[in-house]
Amino acid sequence: MTPDREQFVRPPTPPGFDASRAAERAEDPRGWRYDDAAREAVHRVIAERRDIRRFRPDEVPDDVLGRLLEAAHRAPSVGLMQPWRFIVIRDVATRSQVRTLAQRERLRQADRFDDRARHFLDQKIEGVVEAPVGVVVCCDPGDPDTEILGRGTIPETDIYSAACAIENFWLAARAEGLGVGWVSFYRPPDLRSVLGIPERVIPMAYLCVGWPDERPVRPGLEAAGWSSRVPVERVVMREHWGEAERADDVSASPDRAAAIAVRDRGDTQVRPAGSLGALEGVVERWAGVTGAPPPARMRAGVLLCAGDHGHTARGTSLYGARVSADIAAAAARGETAAAVLAADGGHDLVVADVGLREPTPGGVAARKVAAGTRDVLDGPAMTAGECSAAMAAGADLADALAHTGIDCLVAGEIGIGNTTTAAMLAAALTGAAPAQLVGRGVGVDAAGLERKRALVADALALHAEAIAAGPLSLLAALGGLELAALAGAVGAAWHRALPVVLDGYAATVAALVAVRVDPTVAEGLIAGHRSAEPGHGLVLTELGLEPLLDLRLRVGEGSGALLSLPLIAQAGALHAGMGTFAR
Repeated sequence: MTPDREQFVRPPTPPGFDASRAAERAEDPRGWRYDDAAREAVHRVIAERRDIRRFRPDEVPDDVLGRLLEAAHRAPSVGLMQPWRFIVIRDVATRSQVRTLAQRERLRQADRFDDRARHFLDQKIEGVVEAPVGVVVCCDPGDPDTEILGRGTIPETDIYSAACAIENFWLAARAEGLGVGWVSFYRPPDLRSVLGIPERVIPMAYLCVGWPDERPVRPGLEAAGWSSRVPVERVVMREHWGEAERADDVSASPDRAAAIAVRDRGDTQVRPAGSLGALEGVVERWAGVTGAPPPARMRAGVLLCAGDHGHTARGTSLYGARVSADIAAAAARGETAAAVLAADGGHDLVVADVGLREPTPGGVAARKVAAGTRDVLDGPAMTAGECSAAMAAGADLADALAHTGIDCLVAGEIGIGNTTTAAMLAAALTGAAPAQLVGRGVGVDAAGLERKRALVADALALHAEAIAAGPLSLLAALGGLELAALAGAVGAAWHRALPVVLDGYAATVAALVAVRVDPTVAEGLIAGHRSAEPGHGLVLTELGLEPLLDLRLRVGEGSGALLSLPLIAQAGALHAGMGTFAR
């Protein structure tokens, strides 16, 4: 009889950290909400925020203004950059200078409205002198050479963050009963000159702040007949710009409940949160595909698809097509690295001829679509029919393995010259330059490397129209047959709820094709390793995958993915076996 496991007492949560627990959040997912009255107050202050133009002369107390500035300072900011800066202006002389700027721009801009010019001039656009306080909200981008988390992809996030600070200020003011008017009629260089704002700093808003001498129930421009608020239905789209939600989407979806259950269990274990690093993400991703964490004893289906490439006649490889068939035969006999690892781990190995130039070797599954691809510089590497047939062959092979009860699919390939083909596909799919994507493959010299790069560049130019037509079109144009088969296998595995552990460069590029066809396929991918090919890391980044191993391997054929399987199984064992805190 197994004794009861001792449960540990969780230490108290340090101040400033989340004290909630997974069980508490699971029991009441809405437990963070405010009560009805508080929620109503939040929505009320949003609905009743108005752009105020008329103000009473009464002063705004310092403590009230301080609360507004504190609210603004609590705005969200990307990378916690906090780019907002506030200039508080009470001096009437300064406010008069700003008002002159606004009035000047009002007259300058009137003619832009053609027959509405007089209507425009009738609008009160500012209360700069009437309001007892002005607050200029500026955005200081800081040192452009300092990396800010999140700003690398969207440089304007500093502006967006400062805009959130303006909204916070405005809503807090409405809650206090204060009015705020946003003045935009000035030229930034002029305001910089009046207030001594540095050139690098962007003056985003001059806010007039004071007790309102009006209490509008709808936007001022709406009341004046200038414009009106459109219904929310006109500004909300589903899934894509301008498109209705697609009802024919039959893609599978990750099991979010299972993935979160894994995360919840991790929260109860005797270890600091996040202490298992990347392994935690692997376990969660695995559960999102299968509904359960990885088994501690795992049986994989190892699918090695083999094919040859017509461009090797141009010297893109040191070896001829015969070598692809020899390697496939050796793998089927259990003599290659992948075969040895598969046998040692008790995994099911299938080697399939999808496009070898030579006859199908003994022990290799005969699924030949064509005897290799054509030379990509003479025309498309495959016809659309060949590409479709190769993908279907890969899907059928994955389905057959799935029916044997395997826990995951290991995707690998065999094909002399396929790193060049992989580089072509990667360049077409990502837009990266051939120099970033073309490596030495199986040991080509400097001259061979230049031949490969030149061929990739020429192929991209020749097949630009096919590349622009989409992933299946570019796959047919650039090849190869074994990569098309792997793309089909990866897609089929996702629909069979099988995680796919990717091997090297070529297999990862094939997975990228599958993801471009069906983006949800990415949820089922795990990067077994990063190979020595320079483009492999770039393609993994494109897929958003971190490799479990980085051993500078070049052996290919699924071997790197197989080496990562024990690590995945151990992650599952840790998840299942570690002790837990008492509730």
